[in-house]
Amino acid sequence: MVKCTRLSILFFLLTLPLSLFAAPSSVMETSDLVVVYDEGLKPVAQRVLSAYPSIKQTLESTFQWPVNFRPTVVLINNQKEFQQLAGHELVVAYALPQKNVMVIDYPKMNTSPFTLQTTVKHELCHLLLHHHIKPDNLPRWLDEGICQWISDGLADILMDTGSTRLPAAILSGNYFDLAKLAPRFPHDKNGLVLAYEESKSVVEFMIRQYGPQGMRDLLGLLRQGVDIESAFEKQFAISFVKFEDQWRNHLKESISWFTYLSIHLYEILFVSAAFLTILGFIRILLRKRGYEKDGEVGEEL
Repeated sequence: MVKCTRLSILFFLLTLPLSLFAAPSSVMETSDLVVVYDEGLKPVAQRVLSAYPSIKQTLESTFQWPVNFRPTVVLINNQKEFQQLAGHELVVAYALPQKNVMVIDYPKMNTSPFTLQTTVKHELCHLLLHHHIKPDNLPRWLDEGICQWISDGLADILMDTGSTRLPAAILSGNYFDLAKLAPRFPHDKNGLVLAYEESKSVVEFMIRQYGPQGMRDLLGLLRQGVDIESAFEKQFAISFVKFEDQWRNHLKESISWFTYLSIHLYEILFVSAAFLTILGFIRILLRKRGYEKDGEVGEEL
């Protein structure tokens, strides 16, 4: 009953205006940031408050946009409660741009490769982009790709137990068109991980081609209300479709079957060892049956 009530309170808090955030969780705040935290996370909340000015300055310098809003960080110390809020077991943190709120599963976030500072930077990046760009002008793949880029590759998702999906998807042709990733990401595990990998890859390719300033100028057009296709043509003198083709061709050239086999070496060795074990067992079984058959023939003679 206590857990249900507590979860209901968290849901209630996340639907309220920031000015109405209050106990049962504890609160720390400055003029720039509010931190709502569970019992036992007071030192973590203090670390967030200490790190925030540097994170804010980095984002303002990178995008040359002001963080002219006061966000709220919600630190949750119960993974089951967080998963019910997030709606997916892979998610370690997420942002609610309409409320300027970032919600963090601290026990899961505290697992490598996640760190508190990079997680807050990633989620604040989401809030900053949505604060300055209307949702209809900010494709999900671009939003997520930029936030991974700014946080050194960190995604909203928990470190996946499997290896990267992108090389296999490119080689097999089973990848997502970026248009399909514009409104939302798939919910299934493999699709979700691949969507994050594609988003990171395409943004890194864009910045490699046009530089950080090119990326900033593109975002500036989106901020003005220009749609993504028109923004690409105006900023880079290339159609969005052609850019996407260039990105895929770049991946195909850089990913060979040898690269794919190298990435999956351990899986291949494991499967091969398992196959050889099964084959050996079958050979022993057949040999045993051969001995039994020879014994029966001998008795008849």
